Amino acid sequence: MISQADFITNDGVRIHYYDTKTTQPPILAIPGIGGSAALWQKAIELFSSDYRFIIIDPRNQGRSARTFKGQRISRHAADLNQLIEKLDLIDIIGIGNSMGAANLWAYISLYGEKRLKAIVDLDQPPKMIKDKTWQYGYQDLTWNNYPSYLKADFGTGMATHVDDAMFALAKKEAQSFPYHPEENLLCRINHAEQDWRDVLIELKKPMLVLAGKKSPFFDYHFAEATAKLNPLIKAKVIPNCGHLIQAEQPNLMYKEIINFLHN
Repeated sequence: MISQADFITNDGVRIHYYDTKTTQPPILAIPGIGGSAALWQKAIELFSSDYRFIIIDPRNQGRSARTFKGQRISRHAADLNQLIEKLDLIDIIGIGNSMGAANLWAYISLYGEKRLKAIVDLDQPPKMIKDKTWQYGYQDLTWNNYPSYLKADFGTGMATHVDDAMFALAKKEAQSFPYHPEENLLCRINHAEQDWRDVLIELKKPMLVLAGKKSPFFDYHFAEATAKLNPLIKAKVIPNCGHLIQAEQPNLMYKEIINFLHN
């Protein structure tokens, strides 16, 4: 059973989160931009026998408040920090899908790693813009077409079938709490211009990168390229999977994360 609650950030924005409220080791999950907790239902079922599972709806997403304020990754990291301190979480396993992974890296950059035990990145390279130093960015995004390229609607990123009941729940949630990408464009732009390689090079906690082999957003080879940044980073490619690994292949995701945490 998962409960729901809100907290108010120090800039006055209401943030919604979900929490199984057990005494087990905590997993803190962060959806990608535009996402919500609805597509994490299978993940909750899989992990909840051994872990406390917490999901945050980032500002402007899910059941959290819509606001013009804080459309930047550093603010998202501050929201994470407030939730972590509110719940007094330690030894956190942070799992971020897409921009959710960037939120974790921003959190580490600003607040350090002391409350974290491990990090899991679901289909997010540390750099979104392709240039001479990095070839695995977001589709065809370069400095030549940034930021106008980011105004296009590229869809959900899914490449395979998602459980019918979970998909129906996500659709109902999206209708009840619609996401407006045009009103959150500054966040996408700020997300895209970041380069987190300096954070990952200095990382002291283990990290697993899972890439969807059929992701329409990223070349899955980014996972191995990311792993080369630090010996504490491991990489795996999830077959028959697009960008939303937690929804498209929750069982394979669970298997890889458990193997990573126990080895």
